[in-house]
Amino acid sequence: MHPIHSILTKVSTCLLLSAVLVLPALAANGVVDADGGLRLREQPNTEATALSTVPQNTVLEILSTTEDNWHEVTYDGQTGFVSGEYISETDAVAEPLPLHVRVTEGPLNIRAAATTDSRSVKQVSTGTILEVLYTVNGWYRVEGGYISAHYATVADAAEVAAASSQGQSIATFATSLVGSPYVYGGNSPSKGFDCSGLVKYVYDHFDITINRTASAQMSNGTSVSMSELQPGDAVFFLKKGSSASRASHCGIYIGNGQFVHASTPTLGVIISDMDYAYYTSGFVGGRRMG
Repeated sequence: MHPIHSILTKVSTCLLLSAVLVLPALAANGVVDADGGLRLREQPNTEATALSTVPQNTVLEILSTTEDNWHEVTYDGQTGFVSGEYISETDAVAEPLPLHVRVTEGPLNIRAAATTDSRSVKQVSTGTILEVLYTVNGWYRVEGGYISAHYATVADAAEVAAASSQGQSIATFATSLVGSPYVYGGNSPSKGFDCSGLVKYVYDHFDITINRTASAQMSNGTSVSMSELQPGDAVFFLKKGSSASRASHCGIYIGNGQFVHASTPTLGVIISDMDYAYYTSGFVGGRRMG
């Protein structure tokens, strides 16, 4: 081969390799910003075989980056490449899991995106323990959306254990009664429930003795505000114009701004959102029993 041809061949080879050269990346994470998810491919190009689809908002650790802005990452046990065009390299951090935080100021909005301009999906109360999937720009990604890290602190093992113990067990048992019929004066699954009969039945199951009527039950346990509610607490409401002395309706708080209650003969035992106007305006207090 002519020397000049040999040189040109070597130059061409170097240029070809540089086109797909993988450069070591500084320690960084990126968030997938692609509606419908982002393809993880075997090689750094759009013609390569797709290994899987990485969901929107997933945090990925960037292992390396090509000159064509493809990131080498690992997702669901597979290592491949994703287009950097759809990766937002902010200060997203993949937290060691499991990580739980405790809400310090409530009610706290869980938002659809990591910004205060985003709509509120639901609210959680002070003391609520939430599992964190990852953090991004001062926000925690939790089930259902994002919360501001400014209003939460990392929960220790004892707090996590406590949150998942009796209070959560009470909430879980109350939820198991959803679908039972509403019967005025009822206090059992076989006969049906009225609101206070349901609350008493749930606590009786855990050997916690409380009064029978909603107004009388407000004398049991200790008082908690709406922002302090935790799963397993009893919640009480007073309908405008009601002749009840303290409360005309009650239920069991199950977390994430929801409670179980015996509603009406038509609806029976259901789950409702606490932020519904009737319950927000009519709320007169919570009680932590036991």
